[in-house]
Amino acid sequence: MAVQAAEPVSEARGDQRARRAKGHAQRERMVAAAVELLAVKGFRGTTIAQLAEQVGTTHSNLIYYFGSKERLLHEVVAERERQEGPGFAAALESAHPSVTALSAVANLIVQNMAFTRLYVVLGAENFDAGDPLHDFFVDRYRRARGFVEMALAKDRDNGSIRSDVDTAQLGREVVATLMGLEIQWLMDPEAIDLLATVEAYVHGLQARLVPA
Repeated sequence: MAVQAAEPVSEARGDQRARRAKGHAQRERMVAAAVELLAVKGFRGTTIAQLAEQVGTTHSNLIYYFGSKERLLHEVVAERERQEGPGFAAALESAHPSVTALSAVANLIVQNMAFTRLYVVLGAENFDAGDPLHDFFVDRYRRARGFVEMALAKDRDNGSIRSDVDTAQLGREVVATLMGLEIQWLMDPEAIDLLATVEAYVHGLQARLVPA
């Protein structure tokens, strides 16, 4: 009886790499489709069937890749964090005093409108403890306030701003201002020039904080 020749190891590994690459690309397409739908309909208003139709696959295939709608939600958030991280870090570290970095942050917000809308919608859906992303958003806003407070404290220590500045209060103000402007801009981008508005806010903030 003839013995079938074994598949060359290099060819088998090549096939495995190709399958992994194809699976990774499919997963990325699903996440991208989920971003678009969740940014419009939110988590509660989006079904697995809608996601599958958007990406051109089946319900079972989507479950195969992610296991559940909630798991897909967390994948979407993780992807947003991966894309946001390097750009925002560079923007925040590129300017001094730190308050001037808000203009660069606003530019990144405009460049990533879909992700900005996604977080506004998801944040509104997760007010209550026990909601899928409640703890995530609590931590995210706490970290944002903490960064502003830390940067202001450094500026206060080196004399760039007044010594009597309440960094905790100002941290809350800055984050609240940016979040409020995001919502206004998303609702009426024709009327709200986010970049110009944040730039004006930065100039006003600098004038308030400059040492006598």
